[in-house]
Amino acid sequence: MPVPAPIHRTLYLLPLLVGLLWLSGCATPSHPGATASSRGDHTGVRQRILASAERLIGTPYRLGGESPEGVDCSGLVQFTYSRAGIRVPRTAAQQFESGRPQPKVLPGDLLFFRTDGTGAVSHVGIYAGKGQMIHASSSGGQVRKVSLNQRYWRQHLVGGATYLGGATAPALGRWPAGRIPSS
Repeated sequence: MPVPAPIHRTLYLLPLLVGLLWLSGCATPSHPGATASSRGDHTGVRQRILASAERLIGTPYRLGGESPEGVDCSGLVQFTYSRAGIRVPRTAAQQFESGRPQPKVLPGDLLFFRTDGTGAVSHVGIYAGKGQMIHASSSGGQVRKVSLNQRYWRQHLVGGATYLGGATAPALGRWPAGRIPSS
């Protein structure tokens, strides 16, 4: 018995439509702050974040800045992450709250500090690996790479978070203070 033409075309297109629907799911971000590139090759994304941050070393500190003309700590994060295709909130406190807690950070992840005496998260830096971070400091006047082995950073560290893949969760109170990554 021959299959009518409209049904034949539908049967022919059905596998194509199923394939397209399956592929569209691959491009869907896994959480509101993620993009397709943040779900893929994390090593490449981490390298892009660090390369952008490295290029900004020496950039002047500018409160509220988020461009190569001047950045503050969270503006540095927002600018470098945007270059890697990842949207993050604007302030250090918002970045802390919406990032996924990481007891052990990897290069490109974020480190958060309480530095202003209020008890709130007030500073963020990008972990660069080998016990160092890249951050914009008002006291240093520019973007710098510093050792996390300094007493000041150990005393003020709250913890780390990532925006690479997976769903985010509130980060408050997840890490013991003073844990500095060593790798």
